[in-house]
Amino acid sequence: MSRVVCCIPGLAALLFWTAVALAEPTATPREQPAAAAGESQVAIDVREEIARVDVKLKLYDGTPFAGEMVVTHYRPEGSGPFPLVVFSHGRTPTSRHEPARWRALQAARYWTRRGFAVIVPTRVGYGELNTSVDPEISGSCANANFRPAIDAMTTQIARAVDFARTLPWVDGSRIILTGVSYGGFGTIAATSAQIAGVVGAVNFVGGLGGSPQQRPSDPCQGERITGLAAEFGGRSRVPTLWLYADNDAYWGKEWPRRWFDAFTAAGGSGKLVNFAAVGDDGHKLMSSAFPSWRPVVDRFVASIGFKLPMAAPSLQASGFAAIDDADKVPFTKPSARVETWPKFLAADVPRAFAFAPGGAWAWRSGLDAVEVALSRCQQNARTPCKLYAVDDRVVWKQQSR
Repeated sequence: MSRVVCCIPGLAALLFWTAVALAEPTATPREQPAAAAGESQVAIDVREEIARVDVKLKLYDGTPFAGEMVVTHYRPEGSGPFPLVVFSHGRTPTSRHEPARWRALQAARYWTRRGFAVIVPTRVGYGELNTSVDPEISGSCANANFRPAIDAMTTQIARAVDFARTLPWVDGSRIILTGVSYGGFGTIAATSAQIAGVVGAVNFVGGLGGSPQQRPSDPCQGERITGLAAEFGGRSRVPTLWLYADNDAYWGKEWPRRWFDAFTAAGGSGKLVNFAAVGDDGHKLMSSAFPSWRPVVDRFVASIGFKLPMAAPSLQASGFAAIDDADKVPFTKPSARVETWPKFLAADVPRAFAFAPGGAWAWRSGLDAVEVALSRCQQNARTPCKLYAVDDRVVWKQQSR
């Protein structure tokens, strides 16, 4: 997805902004109905497709189960082969048959922009299929046994990888596992299975046994989960990134630290990043705090050998201001600093912000960010537009008088 936004002062600004607002649907990711009857729409900007994949696993009581899981997959433009991301969803606290399939569109758009294909399995027990069984039950809180749930998740992650290897546009030798909540902890567990081709993992607010209504910030059998984390760390062989917020209603602040410490003490490789409070519940970190976690995940992805999309990589930070210091943005109205700059910071990279003395400005998120931001700005400026920021860097240098 690409976005273009610009502004000019005075009445012209009002007219131009109206034109941009009217034109905005052309810049919005488009969706079209899926081919299969009864399926939800698909996002064509990330080439979304749906498949059914056979899977075998064991239920909570050890009973063998054979069935299908719905798999949603995405890929960037081009023929590939693309490195792969497998995304594991969380556990629905109420109705497991909703949604009908897990899509993880935010994650899909983040990863496809970075050149990855994405696989999102809707695990057995969720969505439209197999809701009569639940491989992820764990028993009562006092006697919770998470092993069957972990084993079932790991089996399905490995099966999703096997399926992905059959797709001609997937590079099965470069795989990142990622997931959120139950799926985040399942992702860490799957690193210990040493699935061929996996080179890293990202865990968003992963954990087990949470109930914010009955046990806020205090999951069932937290010490047993600590023991599982140590077990996984002893067998894991890839770098991992753990992301949490301090006000997580499911796990709180201390339990994730204990799990991470147990994982790394046992030999696992990882980095833990704790963010400050996110809204009313830090468990929503992934969905609600993209501007916070995006640069952290970007750095991790780069550290394990993947090239990130960048706007004008030759331009270095000028030192004029921090990227999140809206008050320093010159030649713009206070309203633009309050309303527009946060939108720029919330946009994905590559991105660029251009301005000119007199108040004209424009920003763009997309592969052509620099060219379009400057061009749009210049259409409405009487003096040459200059770049103020690209990606996560302020590049403008204040001119000495």
